[in-house]
Amino acid sequence: MSDDSDDPVMQLLATQRAVLAAVENLAGQVEAMQSKVDAMSGVLAQLVAGSAGAAVAGGADRVPTIGDRFRTATAEEVACDPALYAAYTHYAVAQVIAKNLHRDNPILAEQEAVRARDWIADQLDQGRQFDMAKTKRREDGVAHAVIEPIHEEMFPGRVRTQRHDRER
Repeated sequence: MSDDSDDPVMQLLATQRAVLAAVENLAGQVEAMQSKVDAMSGVLAQLVAGSAGAAVAGGADRVPTIGDRFRTATAEEVACDPALYAAYTHYAVAQVIAKNLHRDNPILAEQEAVRARDWIADQLDQGRQFDMAKTKRREDGVAHAVIEPIHEEMFPGRVRTQRHDRER
């Protein structure tokens, strides 16, 4: 009876198992690094936004406005902040509108979404209160955003609400 270590097929299988284990180990390390990078990028974004805001608007001891908080908040932070949550639902709609307006140009879509976020932040700073963005279920059962007059304000001349009360 011969030893399995001399069999080339068994050697190949052992090598494949070792490579698979190494790849799984690397994947785990990459995931760990990615979560650290995500955390660091969030902190860096807040620091940069805070530095820019402080430099522009009066110093490091300036209290951030609700608009400042809206501009720099992540989706997770907004979900925990009732003062920002309703406004953020309109930002989510604005992102979809921007993507639809610029289907062939994701860079323009992103720029448009950033402008909408700044517009909402400015409105918050001016004291505007936001209701939750409206949705409706279509026949396919999927919820879809409803274009509201506020979205016409965000995208003047390019978005229209659907009016059901038109005269015939």
